[in-house]
Amino acid sequence: MADNYFGAMLVNVSSIELSIVNLKTGTQTERVRSTVAIGENIYNHEAINFENVAEAAEALRGFLQIIKDYGITNYQLWGSQALSAAPNAEFIRDQILSRTGLSIKWLSLAQESFVRNEAIALRFKPYPQLVAKNAAIIGLNSGSTTFSFFADSQLVASHNMKLGPIRIKEVLQNLRATAPNPVDVLDDYINSKVDDFYRFLPKALRTTPNQVILVGAAPLNNYFIPTGENSRTLTRKQFASFTHQVMDASNQFLMEELHLTEENVELVLPEVLLIQKLLTVVHADALHLVNLNVLDGLTTNEQIAAGYHPNEHFEEQIIAAATDLAHRYRVEPHHMALVTHFSLHLFDQLKSLHHLTNRDRLLLQVAAIVHDIGGFIDTHEHYLHSDYVLKQSEILGLSAEETQIIAAVSRYHSTRTPAEDLAHFQQLTPDKRLIVAKLAAILRLADALDDAHQQTISRISVSVRPSKVIITAFSDDELSLIHWAFNYKAQFFTDVFGLKPVLKQRRSHK
Repeated sequence: MADNYFGAMLVNVSSIELSIVNLKTGTQTERVRSTVAIGENIYNHEAINFENVAEAAEALRGFLQIIKDYGITNYQLWGSQALSAAPNAEFIRDQILSRTGLSIKWLSLAQESFVRNEAIALRFKPYPQLVAKNAAIIGLNSGSTTFSFFADSQLVASHNMKLGPIRIKEVLQNLRATAPNPVDVLDDYINSKVDDFYRFLPKALRTTPNQVILVGAAPLNNYFIPTGENSRTLTRKQFASFTHQVMDASNQFLMEELHLTEENVELVLPEVLLIQKLLTVVHADALHLVNLNVLDGLTTNEQIAAGYHPNEHFEEQIIAAATDLAHRYRVEPHHMALVTHFSLHLFDQLKSLHHLTNRDRLLLQVAAIVHDIGGFIDTHEHYLHSDYVLKQSEILGLSAEETQIIAAVSRYHSTRTPAEDLAHFQQLTPDKRLIVAKLAAILRLADALDDAHQQTISRISVSVRPSKVIITAFSDDELSLIHWAFNYKAQFFTDVFGLKPVLKQRRSHK
């Protein structure tokens, strides 16, 4: 019976949580929260306090005992993106491993947003109706806010803003010591940061009214959502009235009214002011508070991985987020589409050579979509700029390591090879380097088939021979440039796979 159960643990900036779920039914059988605040000062660029690590390890050992009492052998510990950015994060990771035997998997902000989207899609009943029109899922993290915009049931954009309740709380604490009217100054501070972020979004997103699904607003959830339920819908007028009440209230009143601890009450005003501003800029029609967080997303993701939700195609959100990023950097859409098509066709036809996984196929697809974004900065050595931009970007649903892989594949899709750039390439493990090399070799061939960005080849066929791979291009055009580019870029494929790619042309119309 315990085989169906999974234990998910999450170390966050202000708490540590455990959730035990039955993967088959989705039922949560245990939920435990420790208020150990391991990293609340990281936004002041301070290292995590080692005394807090001892407290965290003790809490985690308690969680492990609960897991063992259930007879569960399938469990995992994650660490939030905010914690992974601490100066001594890897030291903390190693200490927790030595004290508890648990290895932390660091989450990226894009992963946190993605798994929450999964939980909302599967566990919030109004979700299909809301995203069928225009909706925005807004996720509040400790130091950041994530946005997923939907239209016609499809993700159209995903963005992150480096502003969250705990980061704002620290600003408020400084203002109270220096400003005569700290709340007014804080409101102006939030408005300026949100406006500065929002003006870089596409115009359509800045002007479209949205239904807002809000996750991560714990104090509000505790107050508004009835016991036993996971959501509550508020009108803009209702939330504005609540905002006015909070701004004029004392901490003691808020603690009694919202059932908060002394530590959590300091988050209420920053959170409410931020939400009020966000509702304005996204032209919210209504606010749907949903009491699901990253931990719920992680258990939902595990259900999907175990095959209990086979009909959900969440990878489409990853592709949509990558496409949105490519559009932001004005990648030429026809070249992007054709190179993506050729890349995936080559991947599928060369399975006997590369032995890569379906996840690797997804990474190739993302790399094919975004490999030319560096051209926005400079077309000269654009692949180097692509590498830099991608490393600084968050693509919904991808881990930090996967983003590094895509950046490396983009770096090597043109003229450079890992052998020529070994110092840069060594940041990945040997297994990941091999994946990068294989994906880059495939992407190079696909990119060469549209080197002139003229889409002169309508389709290709692939035939694997003992010593070569024959790629037949169907086209009625002159392909001299394509042949030259192909032969130049094919050498790396030969180095990786030991077979020589040969390009042949067949006329589409005789």
